[in-house]
Amino acid sequence: MVTWKTSVRWSEVDAAGIIYHAHVFDWFSETRIAWLRHHQLDYYDVLRPLGVELLVKDARASFSHALELGDAVEVSGTLSQLSPTRCTFSYRIANPRLVGSYAVNGSTEHAFVVEGRAKRLDRYAPEMFKQLFASVEESQH
Repeated sequence: MVTWKTSVRWSEVDAAGIIYHAHVFDWFSETRIAWLRHHQLDYYDVLRPLGVELLVKDARASFSHALELGDAVEVSGTLSQLSPTRCTFSYRIANPRLVGSYAVNGSTEHAFVVEGRAKRLDRYAPEMFKQLFASVEESQH
């Protein structure tokens, strides 16, 4: 699991000073990029030069607590599922005000795409697939 930290900024809240829901998906993206970098699969230095894109197929968020302007947040993310054609990242957004619970839980599902076409990553980039697979195995133990 990798954690990306930020705080709720003025541009991310509505008139009531509460996070506008769509911004958590930006935070998920930042966390996913941090996770890839942490696992030596930097999106900009490794995946993109090989032509591999992670096309979002599904994105979900479940909100348990409001996040307010200025709140410190920690977005934890991990690669939770992997197949030769897709992967799923899971996320939790914590706030120090919320001891023992999470403000948001979510996930994003991605297809491996090269030049606009879905690809089997295990065939197109087998070493990359092995690295991803090893990280899933590691997180489950």
